[in-house]
Amino acid sequence: VDAVRRYGNSYSSSIAYTSLPLYDELRDRLSAMIGAPVLVAGTTTLAHMAALPVLVRPGDLVLVDRLAHASLLGVIPTLQARRARVERVAHNDLDQVEERIQSHDGPVWYIIDGVYSMHGDLAPATELRELVERNESLWIYCDDAHGFSWSGQHGRGRFLDVFGWHPRLVMSYGLSKSFGALGGVVAAQDADLIKAIEITGGPMVFGGPVPPASLGAGVVSGDIHLSSELPVLQRDLSARIDLVNEHAERIGLPISRNEHSPLWFVQVGGASTTASVAARIVRDGYFVNAATYPVVGKGRSGIRFTVTRYNTISQIRSLLESINDARLQYDPDEDVLDLTVFE
Repeated sequence: VDAVRRYGNSYSSSIAYTSLPLYDELRDRLSAMIGAPVLVAGTTTLAHMAALPVLVRPGDLVLVDRLAHASLLGVIPTLQARRARVERVAHNDLDQVEERIQSHDGPVWYIIDGVYSMHGDLAPATELRELVERNESLWIYCDDAHGFSWSGQHGRGRFLDVFGWHPRLVMSYGLSKSFGALGGVVAAQDADLIKAIEITGGPMVFGGPVPPASLGAGVVSGDIHLSSELPVLQRDLSARIDLVNEHAERIGLPISRNEHSPLWFVQVGGASTTASVAARIVRDGYFVNAATYPVVGKGRSGIRFTVTRYNTISQIRSLLESINDARLQYDPDEDVLDLTVFE
């Protein structure tokens, strides 16, 4: 509110020319949280589109995890147009990654998520650190938008907590999820590299800035993340994550994995049955994400859901029971749209 009163609803200049003082305030807080120089873009997608075409050079090999977020995949045509070689690799398959590194003469970029957005599973940070140490040509570009804020020291995410900073690591984050603001972040140890992206990355030069209200929210959120309040908030959410995993196992709900992140996926099967299951859950009073092709593979549709600190224990238990009851109403080998639940 204070930011809007001071600076209005919008500020139209590209930050390559001028920017509000709030930008420096937000960057200072994010840099303190993450432990490295940062830039702030309009969104996470725009951050990728600014950074990767600057980082990746002609002839570089770019390996993209098969389950990497769609915002990363959108940059592939630009990289290919700049004569980079781009290949998709099996999910979290580091043996395949190392094999491709050994067969390529020159820099290799491995593009991953810290927390994968659909199933909530984690990148193997420890093993990746070892892989980087063994291979001097390997760079990691990690999008940890789904791990930011709710995990890690000062909210910098589990991946960076485990992997640690390395000269050949570039991190990106999103401010529109747990952080409670708007914008995308790119961070690296090399301040000159961050400056190069900031002053030459397309969306940074030609795109609009983060609105004043979101900058103000980000500054205050940054203060919270650097305070003693954050560990309390993180523990509160962590207890709810444990509750989901424990109660799902108790009632026989087959969630996608049992890792510690606030994202879960329950595979149903066909798209029509998944829509019917989702409608039953909505009828019970819970809004969930029905994920179908092309977001997931054909025949692998399902229910994706998250929890927050604002969900009570009884709400979480009831949600899981609603999902389980709804899926058990249908034969997983059939794909049927149950029109009765949409009336």
